[in-house]
Amino acid sequence: MFITYRPGGRIVPSVEGIYVVEFGDVGLPRRQYRNGGVVLLQMQRIFGGDGGYYYVGTYVVEANRFQLTARIVKHDPNWINAFGDDSGTFNVKMEATVASGVIQGTMQRMDMPDISLPVRLTLKEVLP
Repeated sequence: MFITYRPGGRIVPSVEGIYVVEFGDVGLPRRQYRNGGVVLLQMQRIFGGDGGYYYVGTYVVEANRFQLTARIVKHDPNWINAFGDDSGTFNVKMEATVASGVIQGTMQRMDMPDISLPVRLTLKEVLP
């Protein structure tokens, strides 16, 4: 489902598109998903959000490995995030694999490195 392009003659997966994102929650067993939102991946940048936070960041893809860093910013003052607190802003990193329209792995908050939550992005629309 992923398109590839050939910069300098090598094949690189293009993950550009609109995705549904699902992630775990500290209140759930570690491999379950509950929260979610929508993200746009374009030109090594990520934009998106959910009911309580929006996301802005960058990503890189090498072979089938996907790495992302993002700033997460609260827009609903009553929202509790997946890490179990009400922080106004925090940074996350994600490491995942790319396969058949799904990017799946784990994410960690930079200020809570001991907590790792599952995360899955499912491609819904390839960008024109």
